[in-house]
Amino acid sequence: MRFVSWFPLLVVLALPSAARAENSALAEVDCWFEAPAHVTVECYRLTVPETRDFDLSVGPGQTLSLPVAIIRAGKGARPDPVVYLAGGPGDGAWLDPDRVEWWWEFVANTEWPRQRDLILYDQRGSGLVEPRIDCQELEVIALDLLTTSDAALAAKLQREAAAACAKRLVEEGHNPGAYTSRDSAADLHDLFQALNVPAWNVYGLSYGTRLGLEYMRQYPDDIRSVILDSVIPPEAQFLEGDAAVTDRAFRMVFDACAQEGPCRIRYPDLGARLTALVQRLDAEPLILARPHPDGDGSVKIVVDGNFLIGRLFTLLYNRADIEIVPQVIDFYDRGVEAEIARDVDEYIADYLGRADFGDAMFLGVHCQEEVPFNDMAKALSAYRRYPLLAGLAVGGESESFAETCAAWRAALPPQPLRASDNEPVTSELPTLLLSGLYDPVTPPAFARMAAAHLVNSYYLEFDGIGHDVLGNDACANVIARDFLERPRSPPRNICLGASIPPDFAKPVR
Repeated sequence: MRFVSWFPLLVVLALPSAARAENSALAEVDCWFEAPAHVTVECYRLTVPETRDFDLSVGPGQTLSLPVAIIRAGKGARPDPVVYLAGGPGDGAWLDPDRVEWWWEFVANTEWPRQRDLILYDQRGSGLVEPRIDCQELEVIALDLLTTSDAALAAKLQREAAAACAKRLVEEGHNPGAYTSRDSAADLHDLFQALNVPAWNVYGLSYGTRLGLEYMRQYPDDIRSVILDSVIPPEAQFLEGDAAVTDRAFRMVFDACAQEGPCRIRYPDLGARLTALVQRLDAEPLILARPHPDGDGSVKIVVDGNFLIGRLFTLLYNRADIEIVPQVIDFYDRGVEAEIARDVDEYIADYLGRADFGDAMFLGVHCQEEVPFNDMAKALSAYRRYPLLAGLAVGGESESFAETCAAWRAALPPQPLRASDNEPVTSELPTLLLSGLYDPVTPPAFARMAAAHLVNSYYLEFDGIGHDVLGNDACANVIARDFLERPRSPPRNICLGASIPPDFAKPVR
C-alpha cells in the first residue's frame, strides 16, 4: 500500500495593522524568503497550543509557532481572502525558500489569486512549524527500504522506528496524539480570529480536503465558500479501498492508450505487458548500483514488482507524468539500462527529498483517523483480486502499516477514538468539488461521496488529470474564479467542454 502524500495552497487578506496587532497570538515577522519586486507579501507567526481543551488525555504541554504568509492581491482586492490547506497529511505549504517560488508563478499565471488575498500557512507538524515533531528514526531507514525485497524486514524496521519516534517525542514533552484533523481545524479557526475577517474562502487540496471538511463541521460560521480539490472524505474506507482505487487508475491509462491510435500501435496490450513485467521482476528483481544520495559511494537498489508499481503510481499524480507512463513501462520491459537508471535516480530523489514533510504528523492522522476504522486484513486481501497488484498482498504492506500504527499508539498516552473521524460532513456551505479522472489516490467516487452530504455543492470531473486539478488544468482555475465570485451559482463556463485525454509520449530509443 502506498501512503503517498498530498500537496499545497493558501490565501491572504488586506487588513489594517492595528486589527492584527490586537491579537498577540499572531505576530508579524520578517519574511524568511525573498519575494519578487512585483509581489507584496506579509509574514507572520501564529502561536497555538499543542494540546487543545478537547484533548483531556494529557496536560497543556507545549505551544507551537505556525508560519503564515499573506500574498496581497493589491488594488481592487475582494474583501474575502482564500486560505489554502495543504495535503499529506504532513506536507508543508511550500513556504520554504527553496519552493516558495512556485507561488509567485502560480499567482502570476492564475486570475483568482490576483483578485483575493491568498493566505498560506504550515499546519502543525509540517513545514516550518516550530517546534516541529518529526521522525528522524524513519528518515534513517528510508533508503534501507529501497535496498531490500524482504517484506518482513522492512515491516520490522518501520514498526521499530515508529515506536522509537513516538517514545522520544513523548519524552521531549510533546503530545503526538494531538496531531489530528480536529486539532488542525482549531488552529485554522485561531488564525481566522486573529486576522479578524468577516468570512473567508477555504481551498483544500488532497488531505487538505479532509481538513477542510472537518473545519466545515466544527467552524461553519468562519466560511463563505469552499473549494475541495482531489477529495478524501472521512467516511471513505481509504485503506480498504486502496487496491480497487489503484487498479482503476492503471486501467484508466491502459484504456486511454488502447483508444488512442498511436499509443495503441506503440504500446499494444499495455496492461497485460505490465502485469507480466511485474511478475518477472518479482521472480528476478533488478539489482542496480546507484550513486548514494549523500554523495558517498553507491547503494544497491532492488527493483522488484512492488518498486515498479510504486514508481508508476507516483507518475499518476500529474498530467505530464501520466503521459509518460506507457513510455516508462516500455523501457523497463525492454531493459533500456540508461533510462531505467535515470528513472530510478529520479524516484530516489523524490522519495528522499521531502525535507518539509512531517512524517510524525502523517502517522498521527492515519493512526488515529484511518487505521482504526478500516479492516486492514480486508485491505490486504483485496490486492489478491487484481493480477497487477497481487505482489502487494505478498508484501503485506497494509498489515505492516497496521502494525506500525499499533506500535505508534502504544507509545502514546491513551487516545480515545472519535466516531466523527469516520462520519460524513453535512453542510449547506457552497462547495465546489474537483476530481481528475486518473487520480490514483482520491478517485472521483470519493468526491461524489462527499458531495452527497453537501447540499449546495457542485461536482466536476476533468479528463486527462490525476491528482491536484487546479495545479494541472487551466479551465479548473477559470471555474474556481467564477465560483469564488458567485459561489451559489452552478459552474457553466464553456471551457468545461474542452477537456482532452492524455497525449502519450513516444517510446525512447
